[in-house]
Amino acid sequence: ANFIINNLWSSDGNLFHNYKNHKSSINGYLEDYCFVISAFISLYEVTFDEKWLHYAKQLTDYSLEHFYDEKAGFFAFTSNLDEALISSHFETEDNVIPASNSVMGKNLFQLGIYFENSYYEKVSLRMLQNIIPNIEYPSAYSNWMDLALNYSEKNRELAICGTSAMEYCNKINALYLPNIVLAGSKDVSNLPFLKNRFVADQTLFYLCQNKTCSAPISDFQEIISDLI
Repeated sequence: ANFIINNLWSSDGNLFHNYKNHKSSINGYLEDYCFVISAFISLYEVTFDEKWLHYAKQLTDYSLEHFYDEKAGFFAFTSNLDEALISSHFETEDNVIPASNSVMGKNLFQLGIYFENSYYEKVSLRMLQNIIPNIEYPSAYSNWMDLALNYSEKNRELAICGTSAMEYCNKINALYLPNIVLAGSKDVSNLPFLKNRFVADQTLFYLCQNKTCSAPISDFQEIISDLI
């Protein structure tokens, strides 16, 4: 991750696609942005280091500015800074790797929760709504279906705030809990989703759904029972 930040991310916000002999020469494609953003979000989920979310947000904002086509409701595969193609290409079907637009949809969903950004959520939902009528072969849209589950009643958000946050983070990540958005902090946090949740000398769990959170509790087993 640090190699990407130090060598493949330019000062103007652009990611590069290649690196050879200490040089990068090809502007990144949507697949480069979406998977790096997803990786940064995953790093946050296992470290609770908020810098990874802020890096993910920077790349997301750049992607929205230079790849997102408001009319089509999808992200183009190439940036509007690159030479224009005869027709825009929007990668929407999964192949050997998930479709770049489906990954961006999931990124926007998660970051929309972390940063309480309604525009991210709006774009993510619009992308999903645009793709649903075209889903005829589930094998080509499995990652979209995963995104759809995030909008189901089974999706939850869990915040862990307190000095033992990382201990419980590791325990949560050892379990199979799909469609959970996980956040946490060992100290006071300015991340919108975590703001005003830290209480000194306690470790509290906040279980939320659709922006509505239950009262904080300190019993880890109770939280696990609610999640499973």
